[in-house]
Parts: sequence; structure tokens; C-alpha cells
Amino acid sequence: MIRDFWVKNYLSIRDKQELSFLAKGPSSELVTEIAEGVFLYKLGVLYGPNASGKSNMLIALNEIFDLLVQPRSDATDRVFGSVPFALTKNDPIEMHVSFYANSIRYDYDISFNEKTIFSEVLNYYPNKTKALFYERHFVDDNVQAEIKFGPSLQIFAKTQDSIRENTLNNHSVLSVCRKSALKEDIAPFNVLHKWIMDNYHDVDGDDKKGIVDILKDAYDDQKKRVFYNTMLQKADLNILEYKPILEDRYLPNEYRERIQKENIPEVMKEALLKPTTDSVAFVNHSKNGDFEIPLKWQSKGTQKYIRILDALYDMISGSHVYYLDELGEDLHNDLLYYYLNVFLFNSKKSQLIITSQETTLLSQDLINENRGVVWFVEKNKETASSEYSRADSFGLHKNLSLYNSYRIGRLGAKPELGSIFINLEN
Repeated sequence: MIRDFWVKNYLSIRDKQELSFLAKGPSSELVTEIAEGVFLYKLGVLYGPNASGKSNMLIALNEIFDLLVQPRSDATDRVFGSVPFALTKNDPIEMHVSFYANSIRYDYDISFNEKTIFSEVLNYYPNKTKALFYERHFVDDNVQAEIKFGPSLQIFAKTQDSIRENTLNNHSVLSVCRKSALKEDIAPFNVLHKWIMDNYHDVDGDDKKGIVDILKDAYDDQKKRVFYNTMLQKADLNILEYKPILEDRYLPNEYRERIQKENIPEVMKEALLKPTTDSVAFVNHSKNGDFEIPLKWQSKGTQKYIRILDALYDMISGSHVYYLDELGEDLHNDLLYYYLNVFLFNSKKSQLIITSQETTLLSQDLINENRGVVWFVEKNKETASSEYSRADSFGLHKNLSLYNSYRIGRLGAKPELGSIFINLEN
């Protein structure tokens, strides 16, 4: 889980903007104890008008973990996530994240541009006391970075030299354990790297798999299949269950002839000319009997709901961090509330950070009474930079409705629209 995060000079964010998920105590189902005496919010919600920069914060969160775990094989490759604010593009991007892996806290700071990581420091708290994991500083192009390892890691000198030799100026020190098979023991590196790879996910999921692949994978896992069928039944979609099917494909003769003539492997030709395709059918119920509806005839909202169930399953069955952009889009607001409540009441040490335009979420008691999970995002008109304000920073009395205060413009982060009358003559 993420304890806090800040970013500076990235995408639409010029000045330092921060998200903190620290909670004062176990106040509600929104809060979990990630380590002894440390309570974090499981949910974060970013509101704001279109183009305010809500999604950019999710992208920044995504990028800092990518920077940590993704290596580069060529020293000339661009650094991951290097998109500085347009008016300060010559300044380095700066990011910080404090997070938990296996209930151990890690603090990571990095400064970089499109070519170089200038500095990075990773500290951790193995015994509740701050200790150095590693720190690195840029020396010069084509010169090995200065890298120092914390003594508590107990890494052999030869291992340290191997890591230094394999660390290019455009990727993190931690990512080396994915890039090179080091003979020496680097267990602390491998454990942390694997935890991030397994538990911290890209915006809207990792593989961007299609719905058919998502449902087929779930169907092959008995526990996950039961979860999917249960959630589809509870969502009042009139779906009892689903099952993989094969559908006929229509292939024009001219397409077949062109593929046959192509100079490609036969295996590829067979795949392209396959007369059937994998799909999914949903069993619906009526008093006159059950019937099947293919995936292609399901509504856009139903398909969106199916897609986000994959993240929900992970979050309630393990310890995962997901970022979902524009959650609520194409979903009825009751279904959105239901999804979030299933997450909150069934997850233990997972975290969900979302952007949304569904402002009625603010009227829910659980949100209104835990305002530390909400941020309002808007562009500063003078700087064109995104600014993020946590809902509990406005000093609203607890009896005042967060939803009504936002609706009347008291909390900002609303579009200021012009006249509805359009004059095309001038």
C-alpha cells in the first residue's frame, strides 16, 4: 500500500503536489492497519473537471513504480516516464513515494530527465528504524554512477560491483535484478522487486487483456469463476453464469486469397484463416426458460463492469494496489457504489486509487465522514498547472455535506463554462 506520494514538474503538474493516505486510526472500513500502529486509507478518489489533471496523478504513481522495476538494455534509451511540465521542460522531474511491501515500509526518491537518472535513494524500515537500502548519484555520461548500499543488506562486495556494472544511467538500481542473472545472493533486491511486480499494477490493469481473455482465464480457475458468476448475479444484470464458446468468423474470399499468398509462416496463416473465434456467452434467466446472449450483445456498461472485476478479485483475495481511471463511466451509480463497498468490506491490505466524475459518491456517508480519501483537482489559471486539494483541508464542518459544498462550487475543481449562446458571425 502507498503511504504518501508527491511529484513535481511532471505532465500538467509544475509545483510539488502530494497525496497522503495516512489515517489517524481504525475509524471505518476505509482504513486498514498496514503495520503495527500504522493506519492507511484503502481508497483514494480524485475529482475535477475534464483536463484538470486527475489522470496525470495516476500516471505519475504508475511511473514511479515502473522506474523502480523496469530496466533498460541500451544506454541511449529514454528514461521511463520522462514527460516534464511544458514550461519547465529543462528542469528535472522529481518524485517521492513511501509504500509498504510485505508490511515493511520503503521510501523512494528520484530525480531524472529523459536521458538520465540524476539521483535515487531507497530507504527502508526493516525493524521500524530507518535504514539505507541504496543510493545512487549521476557522475557523467558513459561513467558508472556512484552507488552506495546499506550495510543491513549484507550484500557481498562482489555482488555490489556486479550491480554497479549493470546499472546504466537511464534505469534504477533495483531493476538490475530483472536485467541480469547475478550469481551472488541479492535476496533483498529480489524480494522487493517481485513484490512490486506482483502487487503494484498499471493504470486500468497490467496486460490490457480483452474481455474474452479475462473471462477465459477466470473460467479456468474454479475460485475465480465462482467469484465472477457471483458478482454478475449480484449486479442485477439478469446473468446466471457465463461460459466460453466458439463463434463462426466471416472471412471474405479476397481476404483468404491474400493471406494464402503472403510470405508468412503456415502457423500464422492458420491462425488468420481460422473459421472460428473464441468468445463468451452469458446465460440469462426468464420464467419461460434460460437463454444465452453472446458477449457482443452485452451493453457497454456491462462490459466495463466485467473488465474491472479482475482488479476487484485481486484486491479482495490478496494485497494489491490498483489505479482505475474514470471509474463510474458507463456504470449506474448504484453499481459503482456496490463495487466500491465490496472492495472496502472484503479487502484487507489492498488499495484502490481512482478518478471519477460521479459526484454523487460524495453524498455517501462513508465518504462524507472520511474526507481524507477525496482530492479536488483543478488547473491554476495563471500557471496552467494542476493543483490537488484534499477534502479535509477546506475546514468544512462535519455536519456540512461534502456533495452539496462541491455542487455549489465551494470546493472549486468545477468547470467554468461560458454562455450557451453561440455567435458564428464574429
